[in-house]
Amino acid sequence: MKNGKMILTMAALIAIGVGAVEPARADDKNSNIGLKLNLGLGVQDVPQAQNLEKGDAAALSLGYGVSQRVTLWLGVDLSKHRHEQIADLESHLAGLEFGVQYKFMPHERFRPYGKFGVGAFALGTEATDTVLSGAGFTWGLGAEYRLARFLAVGAEVFWKDFDYTQRRIGEDNDFEELPDPISGNARGILINFTLH
Repeated sequence: MKNGKMILTMAALIAIGVGAVEPARADDKNSNIGLKLNLGLGVQDVPQAQNLEKGDAAALSLGYGVSQRVTLWLGVDLSKHRHEQIADLESHLAGLEFGVQYKFMPHERFRPYGKFGVGAFALGTEATDTVLSGAGFTWGLGAEYRLARFLAVGAEVFWKDFDYTQRRIGEDNDFEELPDPISGNARGILINFTLH
C-alpha cells in the first residue's frame, strides 16, 4: 500500500513539473530552464530515540529546469552521526531522493523556493553490521542568489518524514520486515552551490 502511494506521489510530482512549462524570456539572464548540478553542505539531525548526535551532511543533485518556476531534482545525500552513549560508534544515513522545486520569484537574482519529494533512506552502523531502510517524503524551504549567469549560492532548511520498515543484520543476510516501524524523521540545513 505504501509503495502504491509513493508511485502515485512520484507521478503527481512529474505531472506538476511538466504541466508548469513556460517559455523563457529572450532577455532573461537568470533563466531557470536547463540542466543543473547542485552541491549542498551542512548538518542533519535525526530523532532522539536513535541516540545519535547531529552530524555533518552533504548532498549531490542533478536537476533539470522544465520551466522558469519548476525544477525536477534527483539526488543522493549522506550524513554521519556519532552515538551519544558510545563516542567511537558512528552511523551513516544515506538517501536517494526525487523532488520538485518551485521558485516563487523566478526572474529575479534572489529566488525563494519550496521543495517536495519522495526518497528512500538507509541508516547503517558498520561496527554492528546493522542497516535499517525505509522510504517517505521530503520537504524543503530555501532561497538562492544568482552570483553569475551559471552560478548560484543559497541555503535550504529541509525535513524528511519517513519510517524504517526493514532491517538487515549481517552483510550476507536479507532484509526483514520490522514488526513496528522506527521513526527516521530528520531535519537539517544545507548551504547550496548550484551550476546552471
